[in-house]
Amino acid sequence: MKWSVTVAAKTILGIVLLVVAAPAMAQKAYTITDLGSLRGGGGRVHGLNSKGQVVGGSGFVYGSQRHAFLWQASDGMRDLGRFAGGEISEAFGINDAGVVVGTSNTGNSMAGFTWTSSGGMYMLPLLPGTTSSQSYAIDRAGDVAGRCGMHAALWTKGRVVDLGALSGAEWSEARALNDYGQVVGYSSSPEGSRAVLWSGGKMENLGVLPGDASSRANMINDAGMVTGASEGSRGVHAFLWSAKTGMQALETLEGGNYSEAFGINSSGQIVGSSGSSLGTRAVIWSKSTGVVDLNTMVEGARPTLVLTGAFAINDKGEIVAFGIDEPELGRHQEVQEDRHIHQAGTRVFLLSPQ
Repeated sequence: MKWSVTVAAKTILGIVLLVVAAPAMAQKAYTITDLGSLRGGGGRVHGLNSKGQVVGGSGFVYGSQRHAFLWQASDGMRDLGRFAGGEISEAFGINDAGVVVGTSNTGNSMAGFTWTSSGGMYMLPLLPGTTSSQSYAIDRAGDVAGRCGMHAALWTKGRVVDLGALSGAEWSEARALNDYGQVVGYSSSPEGSRAVLWSGGKMENLGVLPGDASSRANMINDAGMVTGASEGSRGVHAFLWSAKTGMQALETLEGGNYSEAFGINSSGQIVGSSGSSLGTRAVIWSKSTGVVDLNTMVEGARPTLVLTGAFAINDKGEIVAFGIDEPELGRHQEVQEDRHIHQAGTRVFLLSPQ
């Protein structure tokens, strides 16, 4: 089943929230696959492609010796290595050709990379006058979005392009791009950090939700729909932005004052995290169900597992997520919102719709 997302405004606590159909009774909709780990049992997951290939990082407690990985059903998790002199690496994106992008340290800097099964890890070139880079996303054509020095950058057709920053700003970062040349991320500004869209050679400030002080864009689909988060004194709230509607807030689970949207597919299904009366939960937003805790929608999950974040969703509806698996935990136990950051037992998963 696929859904498209539409929005309507309603004021709740002074914040414009996205109104979608009331959540239906949760139904078992996904099977879950534990992707394992490279070493130490810990992991973070960031992206997947239409073939179900998954990328992220896996290592010891608090990210110690974390290495970028590529997982696929045929042979499991593969260590992608790191640059000479470095200790850690992380993979953030993968396209349908199997080209992976990410970041590794080199001993004295951070360097964005692309990786292929035939050529291994390749260091992306730098802008003149810069000494570091990070790469976060790759499109079908092989263009890469990230940051070089203090500015958002796009690696395209063998060259690196400085995407600039908002007027009066010092830094910017590109986090995602679609197959039509549109790039999203965020930039500093005199008013604070702002979600931005680079399109057609122009940079657009996407603004903030009413009353907020900062925002960031995390993902864009081929329809130009942007997801991210807006932050202010009333907390952090996930948003959906389009050229037609502007920025609209997404629902938060009952009892929560935090949410963030990390992924969106071409059908408008959105995934991310939400606070709740039981702490942080991985969620999916759609027109027909509103915001739903993904923990209520999986079959085959261990009773001691709590999914705390969902980070990407492809057009098949497959989702990558991570969670905490501990003896004292369960779907009805509370998980603090920062526990997934500090906990050694973070595991990574692929959720497949039935």
